[in-house]
Amino acid sequence: MAVSSNAQDTRPAPLSTRELVELARSVRREVEELRGWKFKRDVPTEVYDERQLRAFIEKKIFEEQFGGGRLERTEAFLRMVGLIPEDCDLRDTIVAVLLNQVGGFYGGRTKSFYMLKREGVGYGPLLTRTLVAHELTHALDDQYVDLGKLINTELSEDAAIAIGAVVEGSATVLMTRYMMRAMLSGDFDTEQIMQAQAQEMERSQAFFRAPPYFSTLLANYICGMYFINRGAPPVPVAGAIADDPAGANVGENLLAAAADPPESSEQILHPEKYWNKQTRDRPVLVNEDDVARLVAPLGLHVVHRNTVGELLCALLTSDEHRELDIIGASLPGYWTNDAAEGWGGDRFLLLSEGADAGQAAKDLRGLRGVWITIWDTPEDRDEFVADYALEREIPKRASVLIGKRT
Repeated sequence: MAVSSNAQDTRPAPLSTRELVELARSVRREVEELRGWKFKRDVPTEVYDERQLRAFIEKKIFEEQFGGGRLERTEAFLRMVGLIPEDCDLRDTIVAVLLNQVGGFYGGRTKSFYMLKREGVGYGPLLTRTLVAHELTHALDDQYVDLGKLINTELSEDAAIAIGAVVEGSATVLMTRYMMRAMLSGDFDTEQIMQAQAQEMERSQAFFRAPPYFSTLLANYICGMYFINRGAPPVPVAGAIADDPAGANVGENLLAAAADPPESSEQILHPEKYWNKQTRDRPVLVNEDDVARLVAPLGLHVVHRNTVGELLCALLTSDEHRELDIIGASLPGYWTNDAAEGWGGDRFLLLSEGADAGQAAKDLRGLRGVWITIWDTPEDRDEFVADYALEREIPKRASVLIGKRT
């Protein structure tokens, strides 16, 4: 094999801090045009390196969201229900996925935009501008809707997917329109576009290697994009980008969803179950206090409560080794299946032994779980139970019929 000494590295050079700040100012004007809103105040722009990003993840994720033992209890719940394998370390996997996936982010508390600068890595002009457009949309939305009030660390898995879909869906619609307009502008040649796609695939390797549970991060973007557009594709036809700069009333839809948030991933997967108020399908609530009273005499305490929801039920009734189909995953139908579509509500209770609830939550000893699921019809219930048993081998699992919906 011969190697030419004249070979050139065609990868884009990283932008300087000054260049990134100037680029953000330029993209900001385009974001305003596409959304049809004006920024009410400036959005400070900063550049982070990987060390600073890791520190941000440690504080934001593991101190604020998963602090006080919540990480360990959540990991136990995910493992027990079958969403992550026994050998998966939740903390390490979250760090690996986010460090590889994050190119920039909006800080809700600081109201600032942060661009990640990796040593020796440049994203290229198209991908960089697209990333900036996405995050600046979060900043713009936050000036009209208090995103911090929507994103609550106490949300269940299912509710977090629903709220995440609203937040990310809004930004993804605009980002998609931004990229389509850029591609049609003639400012970027085919090689640059293909290079951007190749870079995204390379940057996503840790994401593809992670257990399928982590693919729900992508579901927020895809399903949220269709939900916030009331079930319609984000770019119906190429010409609509110029004719409809406000983005098919996405801003108005965001305001409506923020004022009356969706309650489940079912409503995200099937937008008509949310947007049609006459037929809105709300999740059935489970009276979990009765379970707590029943297990108390056994020395068991409820140390964690969660809701799985339709989207994760679909994951549990699919091959646990299924590789992500990046083409299929671009449509909401990929994220559900027949076994999950009859979901009506559920609640999972993680039980631990202990002298009192505080000690039980700290020790996490003799863990058990009670998962109460509610289905639209007996046929829906039976289909889920059968497929769940087929796809997930859960030791010492017992299924019990506890009643019928009236």
